[in-house]
Amino acid sequence: SPAGPGGPRRARWRRWSAPRTDRGTAALIAVVVAVLAQIPLLTNRFFYLWDDSAAEFLPVWHRIGADLLAGHWNPLVPGMWNGGNFAAEALFGIWNPVELLDALFTAACGDLLIAAIVIKTQFLVLLTLGIYAVCREYRANRAAAAVVAVALPFSGFTLYFDTASWISGLMGFAWTAHFWWSARRYLRGRLNPVVPIIFGLLIVTTGNPYGLLGMLVVAAALATESLMARDRRAVLRLAGISAVAASAAALVFLPLVLSASVTTRSPGSGIMNTGFLVPGVGDLLNLSAPAYLPHSVSWHMAFWTVPATYLAWFIAPLAPWLDWRRVLQRPRALVGVGLIAVVYLAMAVGPSQIWLFRWPLRVIEYAYLGLCVVLALALTEAPRTDQPRRRAAITAAIIVVGGYLSWSAQPGRLHTVIAATLLVGALSALMVRRVRAGRPLSRLLVGGTVLVLGFQAYAFPANQNVTDWHPQHDVASMKQHFGTLYQGNTLMVGDPLTEADRLGRRRVWHDLPGGSLLQVAGVTSLNNYTGVSYRAYMKHLCMSYYGGTCQTLYYNLFRRDTDSPARLADLLRLQTVVLQTQGHVRDVLNPPKVPGKKSAKPLTVPAGWNVKALDDHTLVLNRRKPLPWPDGRVSYTAPSVHVTADTVAKDGVGETVRYTGSGEMRIAALLWPGWQATVDGHQVQLKGTDVGIMKVVLPAARPGGSTLRLGFRPPGYRIGQAMALLGLCGAALIIAFWYRGRRRPPLSGTAADTSDSRSSTGS
Repeated sequence: SPAGPGGPRRARWRRWSAPRTDRGTAALIAVVVAVLAQIPLLTNRFFYLWDDSAAEFLPVWHRIGADLLAGHWNPLVPGMWNGGNFAAEALFGIWNPVELLDALFTAACGDLLIAAIVIKTQFLVLLTLGIYAVCREYRANRAAAAVVAVALPFSGFTLYFDTASWISGLMGFAWTAHFWWSARRYLRGRLNPVVPIIFGLLIVTTGNPYGLLGMLVVAAALATESLMARDRRAVLRLAGISAVAASAAALVFLPLVLSASVTTRSPGSGIMNTGFLVPGVGDLLNLSAPAYLPHSVSWHMAFWTVPATYLAWFIAPLAPWLDWRRVLQRPRALVGVGLIAVVYLAMAVGPSQIWLFRWPLRVIEYAYLGLCVVLALALTEAPRTDQPRRRAAITAAIIVVGGYLSWSAQPGRLHTVIAATLLVGALSALMVRRVRAGRPLSRLLVGGTVLVLGFQAYAFPANQNVTDWHPQHDVASMKQHFGTLYQGNTLMVGDPLTEADRLGRRRVWHDLPGGSLLQVAGVTSLNNYTGVSYRAYMKHLCMSYYGGTCQTLYYNLFRRDTDSPARLADLLRLQTVVLQTQGHVRDVLNPPKVPGKKSAKPLTVPAGWNVKALDDHTLVLNRRKPLPWPDGRVSYTAPSVHVTADTVAKDGVGETVRYTGSGEMRIAALLWPGWQATVDGHQVQLKGTDVGIMKVVLPAARPGGSTLRLGFRPPGYRIGQAMALLGLCGAALIIAFWYRGRRRPPLSGTAADTSDSRSSTGS
């Protein structure tokens, strides 16, 4: 056969398909991916500032970066109320050096949109380099590794969900790919253990549990490879670096677990299947159909508005031409890859929730990573050219069936499906022609990826299954607009998503931005986006996870609290209330008289507050007189307590209160687990009110007055520090043994060295 081993056809294939050097190829694909990452911006300039990225990640990174520039590092920002517990949220990477640098860049950049584009391009490039390195580690040639490394970052879920919205998922996925290749290379004795340890720590400190799960699955796969090679020492070495990386998990995730008692986020609800974001097996079989939109339970709709299960246009059409028999001749090399692919494919079509892990669509990219490694190994071998008509017919049938299923899933998108099918058909025809001529495919496959990406950016410019916040992104203009408009503690009454559907998104969010976007303008907003909601606060303020509230909250703000003579607005130290009215503001302030009907009551403006209209549907109430203790957070004291001084520390967390007398005091900050209080050095107990703010019963003050000091330390912090210290000691031991072992002759028969006795071009 012309595709047989040692034949001239195979030699030509390898010579044509392999570029010169690994570093050169890696640099080339990094540039290519960085350029391709800008294509979605041609049809949607907010593509990377979308959903959670706009409402939560970028605003929080801006706040973290601003604090760092001011010389502070805070795991808790009390002024952000429900969204300020970064330690319990875990996802913001407050222990991750790369994310902290990105936070600094976000704060210094001055534009959230530019920051989002740069950061997400950065991680797409890191991901492609990791994929390339994994494929090369399994001895795929450079061209084959480059093809899949360019394709996978622009697959449906990775591009439209992780990159556009859930950026922490992209970060965890990118670092997992790097941990995979570096850990395997270390087991072969070709790499310092510091490298996989660093990548493992970057996975854990990202705070994304799916990244941590990915590291554990990769470690299990590599351990299986080592056991098949009968290399028990490799298993021990792998366990060592994995344990060191996992030692940071207590520091990152313990605050989340130990704060669960006051939040709406349950530590786990067992195993269930509601069908939410669960792809079907048929959806996965259409991984090469660029216009296939699966049906599944999701937000807002019963189907996905983007090709979420798409991987690459060439995989299914090319499959009949690949020499799978030669790939399967290396079982030791494929056992780890196969384990990763099978485990994640099973999870992707499994229950919608297993303990902390929910929405199986999130793991599909990990399954695709395993498939891409196998595909790279298949592309390394020369394709089969026997029975060309039969193979071409199978390729054509795959394309036609994919087009039909794409149309049947969304019949209203006939023109889009036809265009996608013709595009894949034309590219596949060129591919088949080059295969039969014995010419390399890498440039065509990458070029086709570019064309399909451009088509998808045009046909599916945005993921409508999640929220488009239409964010304001220029920091200077936001500060200019909101900085003078909203002063002090600001509460927005109204649901921005509901009002946006009624009045139009851009109109509503000009003065009522959603999520945590007001933080960027320097406004101390009580409305913030959070995945770890303080239960009592959310219930009492009738607030959603993205900061929207019900209209009845307005009247509750100015009623007396149930267990104190103070009003809720005073207990929260509100200075500004933004009210989104149900009707025109003039009808709310002065209801029109309708003959034969009882006139509606005008909006009640509480004493001590001014009201003005921002537009036809937005009112702003401002407190006339300044609040007492303007430098602190004390919001109420019993008549028997007299506060002489109240000062918040420069970092915005700690607080010092000087007082005389004794009795109850309330602090306008949520009582997250981790707060501590002392009076003259003696610890006193903090209690939470029905709203969730702090309440302390002060003991009798000394004759000259006493001092209450408040401070915060994330719960489990000491345990996390101890575990991190143990991990550091373990890392030192591993590195010492590694340097000692370098002086000895290398062991033969390691898992990776015996996985494939043949060498590929450029290996």
